[in-house]
Amino acid sequence: MGDAWGRPLRADVPVSCVLDAHVHSPILNSPAEVNEYLRELISIGLGGAVILGIPPSRDLLRGVTMDDVTREYERNRDIIQRLAAAISNELTPESLYLTAERFLDSFCQFKRHSEISALSNFELLYPVNLSLEGEELRKALDGALDRGFGGFKVISTFFFKRLDDPAVEAVLEVAEERDVPVTVHAGCDPGIWELPRFCKYGDPSRLDGPLGRHRGARVVIAHAGGYSAIAPGVFMEEALELARKYREVHADTAALPPELVEMALRDFPPGKVMYGSDYPAVAGEDPRRYLEEVFLTLESAGHPASELEDFSHGSAERVFSIECSG
Repeated sequence: MGDAWGRPLRADVPVSCVLDAHVHSPILNSPAEVNEYLRELISIGLGGAVILGIPPSRDLLRGVTMDDVTREYERNRDIIQRLAAAISNELTPESLYLTAERFLDSFCQFKRHSEISALSNFELLYPVNLSLEGEELRKALDGALDRGFGGFKVISTFFFKRLDDPAVEAVLEVAEERDVPVTVHAGCDPGIWELPRFCKYGDPSRLDGPLGRHRGARVVIAHAGGYSAIAPGVFMEEALELARKYREVHADTAALPPELVEMALRDFPPGKVMYGSDYPAVAGEDPRRYLEEVFLTLESAGHPASELEDFSHGSAERVFSIECSG
């Protein structure tokens, strides 16, 4: 990583420090596994990270039958073949359902969060259970902050809820009251959520009403609205509109192809876009290679050094109130 004089991490990563605003962790069962996970993040070249959990939503998937998935797949078969022919074998109904199951089982829900939350350059966001309502939800949110979480992660797709659902607005309300950030997933998701019927739950335009009522909430729209294997960039225009309209709305670029990262940095308002990888779910890419390709693409496109510094760590430092350790 960068040294005390602020020299670049490497010639191909032309910034002093990188703070990844969007990573996940595997299930961590011991302090040794926690330490190994953090060493992996540092070895990539990161000076800090915002770590997101996956909320408990496995049971909700059982409400979707294979017939439901097959019908939606057949309805969109032509689109899949036209836009995603190279990975069409991964998008059959059976593969989509199995991918969804594995994804929900693979990532940490932070039962060992206290072993990470004590570190000044790593922030943990509480994965919100959108099945809760009213006072039960409020109690869960307040309790998470009291236990050391630095904010909230909302992923409505897994709960088959749109982003204007009352539970989502309740999260924004608590975040505004307690002055903590919220990362809101926008776009599709692995598995059945790649299909339009289920991807619609990740449409960020539905946030417009709740954001208008809670303008003080610091919100990061994950993936800049563009997460999709079939149609990368799927809701980027909707995310862009919110970032232009609301002062406290930002975006991370997790899992986007480098070309779309460059588009987001070019089009979104200055200072509102932050680097994210979605590690370890970066489509099979080596995370260090992904990092290098993103910054090489941005540098080649002519983005000035000050803009790259803000993208690599400045914006995330302001939103998440942590410091990148270079």
